[in-house]
Amino acid sequence: MKLASKIAAGAFMAAVAVAPAGAVELIYGTGSGAKSRINVDAMEPFFKETTAASKGSITWKYLPGNQIVTIRSALKGTRDGLVDVGMVVPVFVRKDLINNNILYDTIHLGHDDPVAAAGAAHETMMLNCPNCDKEWKKNKQFLLASYAGSPSVLVCREPVKTIADLKGKKVRGGGASHRLVKAIGGTPISTPPQELALALERGGLDCAIMALNWMVSFGIHDLAKHVLDYPMGSSRGLALMTMRRDTWYKKLNKEQRRILWDHAPLASARAVMVAYMQLDDKYRKTIGPSKGVKFYQAGDDIKNAIKKLIEGEEKAIVAGIRKQGAKNPDKVLKAFLKNLEKWKKISQSEIKGNVEAYAKALKREVYDKIDPEKI
Repeated sequence: MKLASKIAAGAFMAAVAVAPAGAVELIYGTGSGAKSRINVDAMEPFFKETTAASKGSITWKYLPGNQIVTIRSALKGTRDGLVDVGMVVPVFVRKDLINNNILYDTIHLGHDDPVAAAGAAHETMMLNCPNCDKEWKKNKQFLLASYAGSPSVLVCREPVKTIADLKGKKVRGGGASHRLVKAIGGTPISTPPQELALALERGGLDCAIMALNWMVSFGIHDLAKHVLDYPMGSSRGLALMTMRRDTWYKKLNKEQRRILWDHAPLASARAVMVAYMQLDDKYRKTIGPSKGVKFYQAGDDIKNAIKKLIEGEEKAIVAGIRKQGAKNPDKVLKAFLKNLEKWKKISQSEIKGNVEAYAKALKREVYDKIDPEKI
């Protein structure tokens, strides 16, 4: 055997010896960029910890920022095998996930406690919405972990404090947020977060209803420096990870499946509490002011308009989404509201702002009630 061949053969044998038995590389794709706090605070730790827990038998190929799937194509990309795991936002594939959007459309209910809303939406999607599960199965995947945003605020290129200020303004919303935009005098525009900066820069938008997290994740504070700091809903029921079913059952062994299942609750908790809530607090105190961002209080007219909107939201959610094809939205909403009351108690008495406590509650209330071998 020639020397070069011997060296190549030796290198191959060394690689085989190092690689754990049953080793698998999983591809995670997302439209969110590498600097997105969801990726930095939730997904990157998840990759490292699952690799460590599996002793290297699980590794990850991490493709953020539209490298392989976008915010709109992640559902299809996971279904078709472009990725093994994807991040899917139901509102951007509304026709395919209309039943999952029942939970997304509760955006204005319970937004005063985003942890409770996140927990309630996650539990409802996984345990109380069989048609949600059917939609994932139809697309050859299942929900492994979800996340939710902190209370949204109104971010604008110019100061806005009243309904009169908003008249004629083009305002980014999504799903049920369109009702709120109309209620406070704006013109609703549906824009994915990844396209928000460009729309603001070019004048396609004047304002956006969004979490403060996005000021950092998408560089919005370089374009819009005026924040009407009043809660305007909180998104929830967003798929942090949807897992391709063929990957779950054909690529992974039982031990590997259990590792991913057991680490999913902490990924969800970090996405909600670290990437959103903790960053929002820091943004108000230090990051925003250092960037020249100004915060304003809402006028009574805006507060009253939002209060009136919320009073009619339950009926509006059911009526609107039923017309769009959702099945039994009243039952799903009822389950969510029941879960919300339970999770408010858990949030206030048990979690108390602690990330690990939230992960523990998610595991007990949701994951322990599902057999990962029978998903």
